[in-house]
Parts: sequence; C-alpha cells; structure tokens
Amino acid sequence: MIVIRDQGKFFRKGAIDCMFKGNKRFTWLNKMFRRTFFIKLIMTTVLIAVIPNLLSDVLAYKKVSQTFEEETGKSKLQYLNQTRNAIEIVLKRIKENSNQLVLNQSFQEFEQFPNGRYYEALQGELKVEDLQALNAYLSSKKNSFLTINLFRMSNEFVDSVYYYDHNKNLVITSEYDGSNRQFAMDDFYDKGWYPALLAAQEDAVFMDTRIAKQYQPKEKNVLTIIFKTRKDDNAIIINLDAQLIHQQMISKVNDQDDIFVVSTEGKVLFHSQLASMHQPISHLLPNDREIVGKSGAFVAKISSQRKLITHSASSLLGWTFINTSDMEALSKGTASIKQTIFLSAVILIVISLTLAYLSSRSLYKPISRLKAMIGGESERKMEQEDEIGTIGHFMQSALFERDYYKERLNESLPVHREQFKSSLIRRHNWTLEEIESKKAYLSVDIASEHLVVWALSLDDREISSVTSEQLFKIRMLDVAANSAALPQKWYAIEAEKNIIAIVMNSDGMDRQQVFLLGQQLLDEINQQLQTQCTIGIGGLCPTILDVPQAYEDALEALEYRILYGDGFVISIDDIRIDNKSGFHYPKQQEDQLLAHLKTARTEEALRMFDAFISEINAHKNKLHYNQIQPLFVQLLTAIIHAYNQLGADMRNVIGSETDPYRELLEQDTMDKIGRWFQRLIRLTTAYIEQETNAKGNQHITKIMEMIERDYGQDISLNTVAEQLHLNPAYISRLFKQITGQPFVDVLKKVRIEKSRELLVHSDMKIGEIGKQVGYSNSYYFIKVFKEMKGLTPGEYKKMYGS
Repeated sequence: MIVIRDQGKFFRKGAIDCMFKGNKRFTWLNKMFRRTFFIKLIMTTVLIAVIPNLLSDVLAYKKVSQTFEEETGKSKLQYLNQTRNAIEIVLKRIKENSNQLVLNQSFQEFEQFPNGRYYEALQGELKVEDLQALNAYLSSKKNSFLTINLFRMSNEFVDSVYYYDHNKNLVITSEYDGSNRQFAMDDFYDKGWYPALLAAQEDAVFMDTRIAKQYQPKEKNVLTIIFKTRKDDNAIIINLDAQLIHQQMISKVNDQDDIFVVSTEGKVLFHSQLASMHQPISHLLPNDREIVGKSGAFVAKISSQRKLITHSASSLLGWTFINTSDMEALSKGTASIKQTIFLSAVILIVISLTLAYLSSRSLYKPISRLKAMIGGESERKMEQEDEIGTIGHFMQSALFERDYYKERLNESLPVHREQFKSSLIRRHNWTLEEIESKKAYLSVDIASEHLVVWALSLDDREISSVTSEQLFKIRMLDVAANSAALPQKWYAIEAEKNIIAIVMNSDGMDRQQVFLLGQQLLDEINQQLQTQCTIGIGGLCPTILDVPQAYEDALEALEYRILYGDGFVISIDDIRIDNKSGFHYPKQQEDQLLAHLKTARTEEALRMFDAFISEINAHKNKLHYNQIQPLFVQLLTAIIHAYNQLGADMRNVIGSETDPYRELLEQDTMDKIGRWFQRLIRLTTAYIEQETNAKGNQHITKIMEMIERDYGQDISLNTVAEQLHLNPAYISRLFKQITGQPFVDVLKKVRIEKSRELLVHSDMKIGEIGKQVGYSNSYYFIKVFKEMKGLTPGEYKKMYGS
C-alpha cells in the first residue's frame, strides 16, 4: 500500500497504481479528469453546434412539406376553377342559343300556327279548302325542323334536341346522326325528362345526368336541359353528351388525376368510369368531410393512400367539381430532402465533435495559464470547485483593489474636467497651446483638429421633476456611449437647459457622413428610450478653436424644428436658403392625385400624394414654415372641388360637423399633415368605390340596351359614354369588370348575330346587310364575319339561307 501526499491531503492509490503500472503512462487521463471545465466546454460546444441545426433541418422539412401541399392544392384548385368556368361558359352559351331558338320567327310561326292540332290529325283524302293552309303549315314545320337542326349543329356537345308541343301532343326530334323524327308523346321512346318539365317552376331547368333511351336499341349518358317556350307547356329539350363533355373539357388536359362532378344531392354526374355514374359521392370518397357545395383543398387517406382532394362549387349550376390526386406521386421530390437532412445531421455530429475538441483546447489554453499564475492558495481551492470558479475569485479580489485606488484618484478630477469641457464650446481667449496643456492634465481624450459639434435637444419631452430629467439625460449618455455612431474620441456635456452638446473628431468625414452618423445615433436613442429628440449639427471645425462657432450653428439648426418637425437630424448646411431659384406648386402631382381619387384607386392616390410631399420636401431649403400650410390648403380645396364634380358631399365622408380646413390648420408638423391627408384619401376612395359599385350594374344594363337598339348605327364607346355622361375609360373598365368582355367584342358579337339572321331569312345583298348592322365597309364586314363564323357571309347564306 502506497500513501501519497498531494496539496495537504492524503490519497490511497495502491490498487490503482498496481493496475496502471505507474502514473506516467496515464498522465493525460489524470489531467483530463481534473479538467472539469474542459469537459463541460466540449459538451456545450457540441450541443450548441448540433441541436439548433438539427431542429432547423426538421422544421425546414416540415415547412417544405406543408408548403408543397398548400401550393399543390392551390394549383389543382386553380385548374379545377378553370374547368368549372369553361363548362359554365358552354352551358350559358347553349342557354343563350336556346333563347334565340325560342324567339326565332320560323319556330314561332310553327308553334303558333292556327289549328295546328287539326292539320296534324288530317289523314286520308284531303279537302280542297284545307290544301292552301296545310301547305303553309307544312312549310312552317319544315322551317322549324331546319332551325332545330341548326341549333343542334351549333355546339359539338349537343347530342339531340326534342321539341315537345303539348297542344298537338307530339315530339319532334333532331338526332345526332342528322335525322329528324316525329312521335306522339305516348309513343315517344325517351320520357325521362317529362317529370322534370311538369315540376319546373322556371323557364330553364338543368337536370342531373341521366341514362337516356335512343331511337336505336341503345342508351346514352346525357345531361338534359329543359327550356320552356312562351306557349302553354311547350318546351325544347336539349340532351348534351355527358361522356364527351368529360373527355373534352374535364379530363382532357389532365389525365393523371381522377376528376368528376357531383350534384347538390351528392350524386356523381360526370366520371371517366361509367360504373361510377349516378352513384353517391361516398362511392368514390369517404364521408368524413362535407365538400358538396364548397370550395377548398385537403389531404385525406383513401384506401390506405394519401390523396390530395380539391373541390370547387359552381353557384350557377349547383354542382361541385372534385379532383383527386395521388399525393405520394406528387411528393416524390421531397423524399430526397429527407435523405439529405439525415445525411447532413450525421456529418454535422462527426464534424462538430472533432471541431469541439480542437477549439476547446485552444480556448482552454488561457485558463491553464491563469491557473498557473494564480498558484499557491488558489490552487488548493480547485479541489472544491472548477477552474473558472477559482480564477473568478482571484479576479474579483484584483478588481476590488483596482476600483478602490481608481475611485480615490478620480474624486478630485471630475469637476475640473467637466468645467473645461463646457468652456471649450463657449467663447474664450485660450490659445491652442493652453488648450493642449489642459487636455493633458485633465485627461480629456479629444483631438485638436477636424472636429464636429452636435446639439441634442430634449425640449419636447415632458419630465415631472429635476431628478427625473437628470436620470433621463444619464440614460441618453449611456446610449451614446454604447453607440457605434460615435467615433473613439468624443465627449458630451450639458450645455443648456434640455440641450446636450456632443463634441467629437470627424476623422476626415464629409458633411454627408456626419449627417448619417447623427441619424444613426438619433434612431438608437428614439428606439431604446421610446422618445423623440432632435439633433442640430454645426459646421465642420478645422481646429478646436472653431468649436464655439460650430456650437452656435448647431443651436441655430435646432430653431428649424418648426419647419422640419421633431425627431430629425438638422444640419446648418442644409438649411441655408438658396434664393437663386424659386419653388413652383406641384400642379402635375395634384392633377394625377385627383384623377386617382375619382376612379377610387387608393394605392395610386397615396403614391401620388407621397410624390406631392416629396416635391415639397425637395425644396425645404427654399421655403419657410408659413409657406407650407397654404400649399396643403390649396390641395384640400382641389379635393373638395373634385367631390362637387362627382356630385358628392364631403360631409358624408368626414362627418357633417367637421370643418376640414380647421382640422388641417391644427396639424403643426409635416408628418401630422401627411397622416391627415392619407386618412382623407382612404376615406374618399372608399366612398367613391362604394358609390361606383352601386351605380355600375345600372350603367351596364343601359349600355346593353343601347347596343341591342342601336347596333346598326355608328355606335362606339365614346358615344355611349357621352349619352350616359360618363368617362369613356371608366365605362371601358366597368364594362369589362362586370361582363368579362371588352365593349368592342360584345358589340361585334351582336352585329354578327343580327347579320346571320338576315343572311338566313332575307334576300338582302351582303353590302346592304353589312350597312344595316353597322358596317359601312363591306370588305371589313366580310372580314369580321369570317373571323367569328369561319365562313364568309356569301358562303353562310348558301349553306343556311332559305
């Protein structure tokens, strides 16, 4: 058994020494166990390096996955909305064509032909007196057949068209193969639409898709639309090919997803699989969410697979369009991100351990040296605490001693030092040599050349007592002392009541650099102390003898707060008034601002007001404060005049008891004036937009009536605007916003549709028809007609003319 004495304590080491066969081979291990702080340093470094990166990687992966699902859902929903809009447009067009069919002259003549039921029932030998009327009846019936055929061919999705005449008890058909047939209602092969007709309360009825019987022994999946005519219970029944609609409009663009349509009752109307047609939605989707009649996107598990389900509801048709996508296939790209995160985490841990050990050794070297310097008594304390604690006790005692002697030394100097600093900014008779001598004696660390003086004003702060004022000034000096805006050599002194003077070396800086440093210091004071102060900057001082003049210039700069407002940096060089050039009222900005107000464009109006303010700010050095308010009074007068032009009353916007001129004159700074006008602009545009929306629909109705009535005349956007006493640009924007089409396109469609009717049902020449519908130039009429119909007027007349 061996007994060892180490630092006044005895340790038994027999068994350990026998095991390790001497201490020299394991000296590094013994040192490691004694370095408690070193081990802590390694572990802390590893944790600091690894944990934040791992957390950020995991959060980043989750965020990427979530964002991917949201953006993919938005993209799918956008495509679904486009598909829905396309189908709505097609059905609207069919509805419009049906209305034209009902109003067609040939069709109405047949429907309203006197004694039509009698002529339909004639059989056998005919009476002589019936021949002429029967011939007229058959001629009108033939024209009706042709009209129905033309309607069926006008849209590729129309499979067949029925005309049901209740009084005559007959059904006339136009089949997809071009054939026409006539049946008694009791003998008709497809009666699936008849109950819906009897229950119909409106002129147009959109039925759900159904299995319709055909003349040939087969069935077809169709979407039936019923349009009641103006006589009795007569109706036109239009059967659309549901399968063709699904192929050409719903699933043609995207054949990778499952897209289908369900009705309000939740039954499948359109689907690529015929077996799923007319089934409840639960046949395709789980019932855990109600999506019928709603729009949105979500991810759900269907048959143990993650599916992205997007759904868009049509308020016009009452249908819900649904798209299901395989989420696993869509998110394959994010799998590589997960692998990259895992691999980077493993590499990061290995690198962090290596670097932590190496860096900890470098960081620990100063501690080892300090521990060696302490030695003796402090070395014995290390048995009870780690290295940092021991060094801390030693440093604390050393700091106490230093502070004691430093305090005794500084007690006699502060008063004289502060008096000297204050004297430097006042008018004095010292020479440069005398100043240098006093600086050295009082330890004032400030250069004697290239100086600048700031005056920091506290005038706008309300302080309850003298003690609070002094504490606030001390806090401001602390902010300045810790600011990066000030150079190494500077000092501050309380120069006047509520004014702190700061003298510093400019170190070759120009005026712009000095201004930016002042702005930086002001921002830090305002942010940390939650107040507004102002800095006045004097001229640059070549020597310390010029400091008094620079301080007086800084005080003069502060006097211009009445023009610039509180919370700014004001340089004496920036406020020298330039009398060589005058200032002109920014009339152009005013005119554009008023134009934006009249059209309720808030953001454009605010930007133009900012341009108006910028124009004034750019000429601040040419204006006095008493010239500023008249400029804004003039602007307010122009805005009130714009209200009067629109037939509006400003009192409806700001209140009947409010005087806008008095409120404006109460704003005593540019910032307050700017905020007041911004509020007025927002209230004005909101009021004008509300009034515009209320009148917009009335204007569009009148415009459509004018187009239907005056299409044959020289009608244009300007003539319409003139008749309605409105701005043409406003009419153009409002028309496209509500109808979705430009004014010119709608006028063109009406004219070409009217000319088509004249080509079919009249003997007029092409040029005469063009002039009658508003085209004085025959060549231009032929060009427009061919662009819209694919045929020239002559070709169209030969093909469809009577």
